[in-house]
Amino acid sequence: MEARKSEIPFIYNIFPSLLGECDKWLAHVERAVEMGFNWIFINPIHLTGASGSLYAIRDYFQFNPAFFPYDSFDAQKGRLTTFVSECRETGAEVMVDLVINHTAYDNPLTRDHRNWYKTNDDGSIKNPGTKDDQAPGGYVTWGDLNEIDNAHSSDRNNLWEYWWKVVEMYLSCGVRGFRCDAAYQIPNDLWRMIIERSKSKHPECRFFAESLGCPMEQTIDLARAGHDFVFNSGKWWDCRQDWFPDQLRMGEGKVSSICFPESHDTRRLAEEWNRDLDRIKQHYLMTALVSSGVLILLGFEYGFTKKPHVVSTRPHDYEGANYDLTDYIREVNSLKRGHRVFAEDNRIERIDAGNDNLLALRKTTLDGKEAGLILFNRSGDEQHVHLPDLINRAHLSPYKPTSAANVRLPMQAEKLRLNRYGAVAFRLY
Repeated sequence: MEARKSEIPFIYNIFPSLLGECDKWLAHVERAVEMGFNWIFINPIHLTGASGSLYAIRDYFQFNPAFFPYDSFDAQKGRLTTFVSECRETGAEVMVDLVINHTAYDNPLTRDHRNWYKTNDDGSIKNPGTKDDQAPGGYVTWGDLNEIDNAHSSDRNNLWEYWWKVVEMYLSCGVRGFRCDAAYQIPNDLWRMIIERSKSKHPECRFFAESLGCPMEQTIDLARAGHDFVFNSGKWWDCRQDWFPDQLRMGEGKVSSICFPESHDTRRLAEEWNRDLDRIKQHYLMTALVSSGVLILLGFEYGFTKKPHVVSTRPHDYEGANYDLTDYIREVNSLKRGHRVFAEDNRIERIDAGNDNLLALRKTTLDGKEAGLILFNRSGDEQHVHLPDLINRAHLSPYKPTSAANVRLPMQAEKLRLNRYGAVAFRLY
């Protein structure tokens, strides 16, 4: 089977430390494809520095022996190339993490190309950090990392060419997607160079900017620099406040975004919500249908509760299934794939559902040719809605429900019962 040609990114994140050697990955790819995913995203697989963090890269041209236990770089690269080919035959393309804003503190580049790094006033190489309300002083510094000066290095041309060689190496293995770590911290001119060169060789390449935490204006700039997709913060939306729909409206027609119910940077939803299947299913439907694409982390479908750790996670942390959402995820993904209105960042507005416990969202494609309605029960109690009244408030009549997830709608349904935290979506026209 060739990789699916759909432009809709259904992304399944294999956290490599949870599985170990590359030979063990394909079975999970096959399950992901069965659920309707067409991209396999893998966190960093390079040789790590002394800290052991996946994101502390010691050598961009050596692979982590925990995943590729071979004696030479050529053998490692050959196994990655084979894996990419196996994924494509199964029905998915491969996306890798592109980390170019920092390296491990013990990367030889800190010695051989010191002028590629940011420095402190005393001349020492700077460690990156970020705001953290839980840390002393409200800021956390990552001492195992050294920060690259992509914008102002005195040897910028050679630095940028080095990053291009990293991307080119991956392209030669058949990789066609890049999740660009902390993309907003990289000059857009560097992204333009990398993206333009990549697409000149392989027009089907896709770039996904990790944009969480930066202002919408900066997110839009990332899209203008050539990124095909950005990530949004729908994971944290409680379906009550206005900030997330407002955020989506700001990017309407300007960005295509990816939403996710959990990621390797967040708590597992099964742990956070005490394995409440109704809430978890509702949240997946929301994250899958509000944006252009969706991502899940390995184990979401089985209710894994342990948050992966970039340093300490090992295959023995792989959990048994607490439940099985594979059929539900497949159904929601099929709904998204079948209706364009649920597969783009488009016009989204709240509709008065006539009940404070219900949230109704009307989505309309950017060209105005297709509309859909997503209805959420935000409470832990059963709720009822009179559909004709709701459709009238949405100024849409007649309505034609064509498909639904976790609720079966008769073609002429009038009264709809939503179980606790139930959710339903259907096309209007």
